[in-house]
Amino acid sequence: QREEGFLSELAARFPDIKVLSSNQHGGATRDTALAASQNLLNRYRTQVDGIFTPNESTTAGMLIALNNNGLGGGKVRLIGFANSQKFVEALQHQDLQGLILQDPVKMGYLGVKTIVESLQGKKVSPAVDTGVVLATAENLKDPTVAALLPSP
Repeated sequence: QREEGFLSELAARFPDIKVLSSNQHGGATRDTALAASQNLLNRYRTQVDGIFTPNESTTAGMLIALNNNGLGGGKVRLIGFANSQKFVEALQHQDLQGLILQDPVKMGYLGVKTIVESLQGKKVSPAVDTGVVLATAENLKDPTVAALLPSP
């Protein structure tokens, strides 16, 4: 759903951006994601300007692949979806241009609240938006962003 949402929003708001590949899956591990990332970069190396990765393993794999291919440091912009100290450092070094963060406390609260309401017989929404925040090198010290980052 993250991928579908990203592609839908991209098509609606930025129709001039050409998507080179939207059907590649990196798998659940850093190693499988690295292999998939290498394959994508080998195929599209001269055509790619930006990449979105929808989870921790694909963000880690693509980050390694970009750096291994001399495409790190913002030569190819990477937006990832995960949260770790390693990714915060990648933001600071400009190897990652954006990191989509979720608020686990808010997710837990809304999850429990929705379960309780359901058990009470109240009508609940089939989908609950728990929100996200985009972290960049420029806003790491913003209180809203900093509260979601791991402690060094």
